[in-house]
Amino acid sequence: MLGGAGDVLSKNSNDKNVSQTLLDLQFSHSQKEGYKLATKILKEMGKVAHLHKKEPVNASLAVLKSPDIPSVLVETGFITNPTEEKLLFQKSYQNKLARALTKAIVQYFESNPPAGTLLANRGKAVKHKVSRGESLSLIAKKYGTSVSAIKSTNKLKSTSLAIGQILTIPGAAGATSVPKVSNSVKTKTVTHVVKRGEYLGKIASRYKVSVAAIKRENKLRSDTLKLGQKLKITVKVKDQPIRKHKVKRGEFLSKIANRYGVSVNSIRRANNLRSDELAIGQVLIIPNK
Repeated sequence: MLGGAGDVLSKNSNDKNVSQTLLDLQFSHSQKEGYKLATKILKEMGKVAHLHKKEPVNASLAVLKSPDIPSVLVETGFITNPTEEKLLFQKSYQNKLARALTKAIVQYFESNPPAGTLLANRGKAVKHKVSRGESLSLIAKKYGTSVSAIKSTNKLKSTSLAIGQILTIPGAAGATSVPKVSNSVKTKTVTHVVKRGEYLGKIASRYKVSVAAIKRENKLRSDTLKLGQKLKITVKVKDQPIRKHKVKRGEFLSKIANRYGVSVNSIRRANNLRSDELAIGQVLIIPNK
């Protein structure tokens, strides 16, 4: 009953056998739809993450046993895996996972549109009765179409509407687009070698991260550090400490750029260079991106 069976049983016969049969049928349908959705999610997730299983796995979990709605449980990674744990902390990776899930869910609903929804009515014209306070733009937004499409279908010469007016709403065409979100925060993992006099608070301040983040990433149980100890620190690229390079004999801009993984143009801009000629001993600022 707690899993949602109450609504299913209350609408049907009081006959125990009939109720159980209806419940089994609905539960079977729910599981089948959940499996279809899970297959689509795995396909999209496999493009951005390492899959531990190639097929959806059925599990006897409470969250997967609802008879009235398809359910899936998605594992995005394991925090016991150092590589996956590090990825899960990165904003760019989180965005990729979220986009993969979104695409899969949209694909599922496009293939299995619930009755009465915009997806189910795609390509079909529907009737709309204008209510008080409604405008063409509001109606167009409600049905996922454009003002010009509604005007064209109804041969309207203006955007003025009358209360009670019946409009034919053209069906939207094409697939639902999933907006691509640019990664708002780019991160990079750097290695810091502990120097004499340094402590966690000082290092955290330098890289603009928290002490807790450094301890978590390096599995430190205390704040005590050793001279020469190497720490992995995931920082925002824009907050990475400024790097400087002293030009040596035989070095040139492209060679220096390749060494630090940046472009020649970014070094030129960071140092306001008017030419590519360098002097031995010249100090260059190396940009972080």
